[in-house]
Amino acid sequence: MKKYFLLLMASACIRVADAQAVKQNEQEQKKQSDLDWYNCSFDKDGVYGAEVNKAYDFLKGKKIKKRPVVALIGSGMDVEHEDLKHAIWVNSKEKVDGKDNDKNGLVDDINGWNFLGGKDGQVMESITREGDREFLRLKDKYADYIFDGKNYCKIIDGKLTKVADPENIEEYNYFRNKIVSESPMAGAYGGWMLSCVVKEYARKFDQMMKERFPGKELTAEEYGICYDPKAPRDSLAEVTYMLCAYGFTVYQTSSWDVVYKNIENGAQIAQAKAEYEAKEKRFGFDGRKDIIGDDYLDINDNKYGNNVLLTPDAANGTMAAGIIAAKRENGLGGNGIMDQAEIMTLRVSASDGEPYLKDIALAIRYAVDHNADIIVLPVQNSLYPEDQKKWVSEALEYAESKGVLAIASAWEGSQDLAVETYFPNRWMTGKKELTNLMIVSSSDKEGNPSMESNYGAKEVDLYAPGINIYSTYTGDAYQTGTGLVLAASTTAGVAALVKAYYPHLTGTQIRNILLETVTSRKDAEVEKGIIVDDKPTQDLFLFGDLCLSGGIINAYQAVVAADKIAK
Repeated sequence: MKKYFLLLMASACIRVADAQAVKQNEQEQKKQSDLDWYNCSFDKDGVYGAEVNKAYDFLKGKKIKKRPVVALIGSGMDVEHEDLKHAIWVNSKEKVDGKDNDKNGLVDDINGWNFLGGKDGQVMESITREGDREFLRLKDKYADYIFDGKNYCKIIDGKLTKVADPENIEEYNYFRNKIVSESPMAGAYGGWMLSCVVKEYARKFDQMMKERFPGKELTAEEYGICYDPKAPRDSLAEVTYMLCAYGFTVYQTSSWDVVYKNIENGAQIAQAKAEYEAKEKRFGFDGRKDIIGDDYLDINDNKYGNNVLLTPDAANGTMAAGIIAAKRENGLGGNGIMDQAEIMTLRVSASDGEPYLKDIALAIRYAVDHNADIIVLPVQNSLYPEDQKKWVSEALEYAESKGVLAIASAWEGSQDLAVETYFPNRWMTGKKELTNLMIVSSSDKEGNPSMESNYGAKEVDLYAPGINIYSTYTGDAYQTGTGLVLAASTTAGVAALVKAYYPHLTGTQIRNILLETVTSRKDAEVEKGIIVDDKPTQDLFLFGDLCLSGGIINAYQAVVAADKIAK
């Protein structure tokens, strides 16, 4: 299935249950198992939460040994929220004075950094998709090539003309086989080129029929001679033949003259061109060059951005932070899993589009260099251009070497990750498997997986509460929502809880503990959305076939296991 169709099925943004965020007093009458149910357990509350409350019962009498730092690499943040102010990370080496006090090249990075900001305080409110960025990067080199199954051609002066093969066939195949399926612009541009091809071949068909049937009125019956299955293959002729044949139905006629005139007048070409230009206007520009001014393809051009964190997309980060670190038992909102954690905000995402890989790589390194213990990454993506993938791979290896755990949510496209490759993943370095990276998917209160989540017996590590979660919202408000980042946030909260009491554990060790201590659902039969022949449908699975651990994250069992290791 084309990715831009999958975008209709899933969104990186959190879907809130109601249009209006609510103040706390409107939720006071509801049980915890209806709100921040990720804290609950099945045996006590009847929901498949992460057993956080039970973990705290076990930890009574034990002292917190570290305030773990959790870096949220994603959207903005309401750092002044009443239930989060205590948990906002502060860069102790920086001051709000317009100077780069810690000499890291970033001015006033007090609570984190906005990689989508300009020096004048502007912020990017939307960004392009990776597929569209790659299309624009390679468009002039490859978009005009048309392959007929044997020869490469281009439309030159309105005519289909044979040309030399692309100079770099490997890169051309990447463009044709990967980028075209990832970019709405590429698809529209291809439609424009195809309309030119159709006009060219329609002329050939017209000439062929007139030579075969001189003076005769041409109809759909005569049109049948334009396709000879015994002739040498010409894929462009075959496609055009089918499209022209469809024209008899579209124009409700049996007359070839009617079909041909509607092709020959160029209206279809003009329409296809207009459709491409509309998509180019919508998807092709995000203002990065004007607002930031960096070269997104140069990892060494790394001194950009600003410290504006309260951005239009800040609700997403604020809800994620609430799950991890909202104050427990203070009468406000829900209870965060580890309220002594410190939240570092590193903005690389916007309300739409897909993060630039350069921003992700630099944000990972920023987090590690500023002593983050756990990193929540943006949702997985199906396209990581090779050169840029290396930046992220090396950043994750750097995090691994420093004992930092990284967590990313699986995309929600109902795809089997054993078949469809998404990034980041543990095998992306091309060397050894990353041991500090977790991929998680969302589960609900009944212990069922998200219907739309991607799945994989080896590729997804575990499931975590992420559906209908009550948490903090911008403006000192609270909200129930569902979103890709929420399951990752639950996982990060549990990891932070383990790190707070057992700080000697590395990210690799914590990942292993979390995998080995899930609430097992291995043999439970569950319904799951899948893709068959590019169409969504459902099937029954054993939970153990959906993820590596076969279960749902369990904080209680994790701290019990960590405690045994510590002794």
